[in-house]
Amino acid sequence: MKIKRFISALLCGTMLAAVLSTSVFAATFSDVENDATVAWAKQAINEMTDKGYIKGYEDGTFKPQRAVSKVETLVLMSRILGVEDSEYSQTVKWADAGYSATVNAINTTYVDELSFLMYFDVLNITDLRDYASAANANTSLLRWQAAYLMVKLAGKDDQAQSAVLDENEYSDYASIPEAARPYVAYATNLGLMNGMGNDENGKAFFSPETTLTRAQMATLLNRMMEKMDRNYIQGKVSSIDTGNKKMVVNADGKNTTCTIGDMTGIKINGENSKFSRIESQSEVMVTYTFGDVRMIETVPPEENLSVYGIVVQTSDNSGGQQITIKDSEDENNKATYTFASNCKYTIKGSQGSYGDVKAGNFVRLVLSGSKVTECSVESKTSDVSGTFVKVNAGDDNRTTITIKNSDNEQETFDVSINGVEVTRNGNIAGVRDLAKNDSVVLSLTYGKVVSIKATSETENVSGTIKEIILSETPQITLDVKGKSETYNLTASTSVKVNGVDATIYDLRPGNAATVVTDGSNISKIESSATSSTGKTTVTGKVVSINTTLKVITVTNSSGGTETVYYESGTTFLKSTTGKSITAKDIVAGSNITATGSDSTGYFVATIVISD
Repeated sequence: MKIKRFISALLCGTMLAAVLSTSVFAATFSDVENDATVAWAKQAINEMTDKGYIKGYEDGTFKPQRAVSKVETLVLMSRILGVEDSEYSQTVKWADAGYSATVNAINTTYVDELSFLMYFDVLNITDLRDYASAANANTSLLRWQAAYLMVKLAGKDDQAQSAVLDENEYSDYASIPEAARPYVAYATNLGLMNGMGNDENGKAFFSPETTLTRAQMATLLNRMMEKMDRNYIQGKVSSIDTGNKKMVVNADGKNTTCTIGDMTGIKINGENSKFSRIESQSEVMVTYTFGDVRMIETVPPEENLSVYGIVVQTSDNSGGQQITIKDSEDENNKATYTFASNCKYTIKGSQGSYGDVKAGNFVRLVLSGSKVTECSVESKTSDVSGTFVKVNAGDDNRTTITIKNSDNEQETFDVSINGVEVTRNGNIAGVRDLAKNDSVVLSLTYGKVVSIKATSETENVSGTIKEIILSETPQITLDVKGKSETYNLTASTSVKVNGVDATIYDLRPGNAATVVTDGSNISKIESSATSSTGKTTVTGKVVSINTTLKVITVTNSSGGTETVYYESGTTFLKSTTGKSITAKDIVAGSNITATGSDSTGYFVATIVISD
């Protein structure tokens, strides 16, 4: 198997001044060559700049001691993962389609890079806010934050959750934020990061609050590249073994068996999906990191186009054997097609020939390219069963519906201009109510869809709420056995919290949830609060406030993130004057002390005092 490895393309355009400045590819940099204090980083700096991942300056310097910012780090991470590689050009488009709206909300220049990281599940909404929002993007990256991001880049977030940092590993163990310790432990065990030196007792110290320099970042990313060993294969899916989670990919005439892990991301046409839905003969790109399958991206095989019509005439001339058909609902809509030499003819279920096709017959033609490969004379009415894929409304007032049939092939049908009757789960519905993977029965008259009976695919899923996105199309992300699964919330979604009817505004990150999925939507969600810890006070610096959700996110003294919810009766006070204020007076960067209770499983403030 030909394994392809990445060398990043050069950046074009204006980039961040520090790490993303104009490319200078020199054998050495004057301030690296002449600075003995960064001799340890010289090789890594040269390797990373030669590959185009990190840049020098026009004056021939590298500025190795300059600190890197949070957003600079994210951009570098996206390069390491392939955002600039031509092979990932389609991935970048899919990432933008899925995540650019979320990324644009923080008003950033680096939409492609941040969307790419979200697409690969490196960043979540909280990370985006903490590392790329206007309030945080240009602040210097600390060492404990670097450990967190490198583990996320490695795709080892789930494993890091169970990692334990030995209290004797570093002398400044107590200074490492509690929430960051598992990541520091994992980054240390992986050989990505180590101590900054030894204290007076000869014991290593980590120095978690120290900023990361350009020299250190070059060294860290160089280690990451070597250990991650990102590579990929491209080809076609030859076979799929869903039971054993294996897939054979044919690339350059050779077969490679790919084993899918619990954390492998599955994308079909850029959308989150499941391994069981990958189709044989799909175009596929498989990305490996650390020797494991990190991501599978597929494009289903092109469907053969089926057209239906009433035969006007057949002809056999120098251009070959041809057939002219007309639309059953528009006699002026006619088209002529040429039969392939090996065309298969079926006359109402029996094998036939070209001569058996007569004017006035109702026929179904299967086109491969410009030639008819199958011609079947059919009854005026028929039913077709399959799985719903999509519906398209064209500019010419033509609506089509695409399904996947029992042979796992996609077929597209015109919807009758006289309208279509739709039922879903026995209830009257519309075409727009159909959801991906619904089981459908299409009733056809002269090949046009006149009615649709749909049954939704449902599944029970249990996990922990990670994120809730309230937008025009609300979404919720669950942590299901260590893997993020995102679903849509609709106006008809039934919500219960602790057994009581509620709304999506009552759902809280961190709470357990059991959902009933209806395709990619959630039809029902039941959430239960985690047990109380007895907490009565939360103090920290405000990272963000959402007055719609009535939630304040703060960073506490340990560097961890805490969430404070408030209610309409919550009292807000100014600490310097003691006067009442409102939630809208609290801004990012404010220091607050919230008094309340987490008896409901999440902290609800009764009083919030702001500086």
